[in-house]
Amino acid sequence: MLSNVITAQKAPHIDIVEAPLPAIRASSRVAFIPQAETCRNQEALVVRIAEIIASYRICGPDDRYEDVYKPRLLETLQYFVSNNKEINLVVPAYPFKSPNREDKVLGPDPDVGERLSLEHLNSLGARIAQIYPGGAQITIVSDGCCYNDLLGVSDEVTYRYTEGLHRIVDRLGLRHIRFADPFDLLDGAPSVPVSEEEYVSRIDDLKERLFRGCSGEKPQTLDHNATLTYRGYIRFLMSDLATFYQKKKMSKSAIKKHSAVVARAMIERGQVFSALVAAASPPHVRLSIHAGDNTNKLSVALLPQKRFSNFPVTPWHNTPCLEANQVSVSLGRKPTGATDGAISYRICHDDLGLQFLCADVSMYGVIESELQTELHPLYPFGLKVRVPQDLPMTRMRLDRVAELAQVHSPILFEGLDPMQYTAETGKEFLRVAGRGLSLSLLHEGVAASSAATSYFVQIPAAREDGDALVPFVEAAAALDDVRLRVLHRWQAGDAVVSDHRIALPVHLNPSFLRVLRGD
Repeated sequence: MLSNVITAQKAPHIDIVEAPLPAIRASSRVAFIPQAETCRNQEALVVRIAEIIASYRICGPDDRYEDVYKPRLLETLQYFVSNNKEINLVVPAYPFKSPNREDKVLGPDPDVGERLSLEHLNSLGARIAQIYPGGAQITIVSDGCCYNDLLGVSDEVTYRYTEGLHRIVDRLGLRHIRFADPFDLLDGAPSVPVSEEEYVSRIDDLKERLFRGCSGEKPQTLDHNATLTYRGYIRFLMSDLATFYQKKKMSKSAIKKHSAVVARAMIERGQVFSALVAAASPPHVRLSIHAGDNTNKLSVALLPQKRFSNFPVTPWHNTPCLEANQVSVSLGRKPTGATDGAISYRICHDDLGLQFLCADVSMYGVIESELQTELHPLYPFGLKVRVPQDLPMTRMRLDRVAELAQVHSPILFEGLDPMQYTAETGKEFLRVAGRGLSLSLLHEGVAASSAATSYFVQIPAAREDGDALVPFVEAAAALDDVRLRVLHRWQAGDAVVSDHRIALPVHLNPSFLRVLRGD
């Protein structure tokens, strides 16, 4: 009979957790806040929720969150909590992909950049739900119709992009995200088009109703936040419309003038759209993906690594790329061989079929096989590598596995046969990797395939006799706290590592080889 407890070799400098994480039971997720509804208890909960929301904000040099926005946020949250209502956070975003497909994006459809950003927003709602029974939803108001004609993007392409976002949310089960659009805000949910043909036939009339009188030709007096947004628009338009400008053979002065006109029109329409969102939405926390000082609305990052910038990184303006020197997928201009040295890139697809670029370097060739290695980026960090069926472990390049883990840890290998893992395999890995990494193979044990089995990795205690074992986690109830702290969407088939150092209990099916980095 196979055991479901695996002992990993401890590297000398891996931190050991001497006690299990506090267990959080489903029946008492807010046990640290008594259920009696007193003002003091509600205030404590409201403050904690505000801290979670604020942890997603963009902190620019002019950040006014603490002295201006925070009091408003606390007041809004107090309304939800005192009435035990679901917290609604609203963000107009995800218009369409940049029309510059040569230099900026991979194509017109959502890719891994959108996936990771949607998982990031969903994690905000999930973290709030961990401590607040009323839960939270992030409402994404699709604003593509505000700007697509200004940038030469068709209504058909705009509709398909939004539909692609819906499919990602549905397939991943991101239950803390919902969508709204202008039809919904103006005339209610029954008025929302149910097909591309209906959307295209009705969108012009809706734009006429919304933006009547908006020309973008008159100079505007802009406040500080609108000025930041205007500058951001100018910056993006110079690259978004680069192909258009080249075809028209426009001079630098003409490009600058045209970009300014379009940016003013975008600002004007954006203000109208913001007013619609404010008027049509029930009480909500207003989020923004634009640069701002966090006075009237909270600027939030769409990826966990991009919180300190005056120019937020958005997936619809950039290409997701897996680089050999970046911990996780990064968003940036589309790399080319001419501008990125000798490194070439290949197009890869994740398990949803979404595209991303991967640096074509030897580190990613961890399997000796004629089949190309399948790489699937995980949120918020890490890689899943899908192994060809019945691949013998002797075909694994353990030296490259170790190299990969130094950059992208945790590395999850799906589909390995646990019976092939031997003490010799572990010794060989230590030989090629050094003692800074540990390798464990987790298996299904004797559980039925339909049942969820808890697996616990045990790390030897730092004792000379080497006899005592200190289990990292002793209760599966601690999974809730794990979810909260690593912001990971938990599902069958996932293994998670926190802080790149320590192993967590996992429910997994099928088998995984997990590589664990110690810093």
